[in-house]
Amino acid sequence: MITLAWPWMLALLCLVPLVWWAWRRPSRPAITWSSVRIARRVPRTWAVRTRWLIPALRCGSIAVLVIIIARPIKGDNETTQHAEGIAIQMVVDRSGSMRALDLDPESLQANRLQVARSVAADFITGEGELPGREHDLIGLIDFASVPRVRAPLTFDYDFIDRALVRTKIATEEEGQGTAIGDALALAVSRLTELEDRPDLQSDDIASRIVILLTDGEDTDSEIPPLQAAEIAAAMNVKVYTIAVGTPGGGLVPVPAVDPFGRTFIDRAIVNVDTQTLSTIAERTGGAFFLASDAASLRDIYAQIDTLEKSTVTAESFLHVTDMAVDRVRFAGWLLPPLLLIPIVLVLAEIIAASTRWRTAP
Repeated sequence: MITLAWPWMLALLCLVPLVWWAWRRPSRPAITWSSVRIARRVPRTWAVRTRWLIPALRCGSIAVLVIIIARPIKGDNETTQHAEGIAIQMVVDRSGSMRALDLDPESLQANRLQVARSVAADFITGEGELPGREHDLIGLIDFASVPRVRAPLTFDYDFIDRALVRTKIATEEEGQGTAIGDALALAVSRLTELEDRPDLQSDDIASRIVILLTDGEDTDSEIPPLQAAEIAAAMNVKVYTIAVGTPGGGLVPVPAVDPFGRTFIDRAIVNVDTQTLSTIAERTGGAFFLASDAASLRDIYAQIDTLEKSTVTAESFLHVTDMAVDRVRFAGWLLPPLLLIPIVLVLAEIIAASTRWRTAP
């Protein structure tokens, strides 16, 4: 959008025809002669026929100067966005009981951890009814007998997705217990360390939350789960807890290997401590959910996505460029400052009048 700050100054354009008229007006002869009849029959050179170029350059420079005085400006609408994201620490159980197949009862192909990984990835990147996260810091901690940071809090969602793929069921050497309290305490510690990160400002993070997914009860923690919940509440960290599997010690199918090395489906009892998980959520201001299959787990993440939304504010402003002294892009072309045009025209007039189009006084 190009406008004039002082459009009334265009009235000065009337000077242009005056300059042209002054040049065309017959001037007083420099030399008195009895007759010019013979001179008129002399062939006219191209320099004589283009004598109009001198006043044309002068009139052009005056016209552009008048336009510059009227102050042409180009306005571009620009929008800036500021996002207050959420720091989300995802905590995933990878203990031995997570190999149970009850979240995929029809095909019995995916165990609890595989289903949890798939739904968590969709929660981050977006799939189906899960829109995905756009402005949030997300980290990943997995745990069995010992918690570990699989991915630090980052905006690189592809890295988080790859970290989820690398999360496997804990081996016997690693310990297949369940350290819920230690994992939660580690997640809270990572969230509180954000204040020391130089790449973040204090108003970049709207809230800090933990999404804790487990299928059992705490067996190996040095920090009791409820004590970790008190730490989270003191640090203003909200915890959403998700219990997967059958509560109350239901029977779930798990793969097993017989003495001959053949894999078969056995059944084992796995207790889910829903009471502790519910108390953790209640004390931190979060919510407790129970997932009995993949569909219900996806619904749970959809609810959390609705509850925890990033705040994005947009501010629109008009960026104004003075075309007289600044270069502007118009119709794909980068135009020079208008002030250069009359300077070039005046120089061209001086050079032309001093060389081929020079006339006698």
